[in-house]
Amino acid sequence: MALVTGAGRGTGRCHCERLADEGADIIALDVPAAGADLEQTAAAVVQRGGRVATGLADVSDFTALTAAVDVGVAAMGCLDVVVANAGIHMVGAPTWEISVESWQHTLDVNLTGVWATTADRS
Repeated sequence: MALVTGAGRGTGRCHCERLADEGADIIALDVPAAGADLEQTAAAVVQRGGRVATGLADVSDFTALTAAVDVGVAAMGCLDVVVANAGIHMVGAPTWEISVESWQHTLDVNLTGVWATTADRS
């Protein structure tokens, strides 16, 4: 069983597809705004013969992330692989022009989100 964050598109979808090709079942998570993309990823996993559970959660929200992981594990079984793939990138602004809020959001997703994804929930 593999958990993949940021699974709706891009490298997250590629991770899900490749893991499914290798026989893994997937818990695929992404932010609520990526729900339609996440469903496309789920369809790709099923097309490859894998089982998939999807969940909507922002990795920077520990409570929501934990709830989504817990639902996926309850449905699919214990985790063997974690791919903390979710991340964001701010395009078009030099670092010194980024607002404090944008900087903090980037850290929350790209740094704290990885910690939250891999945190011990026992």
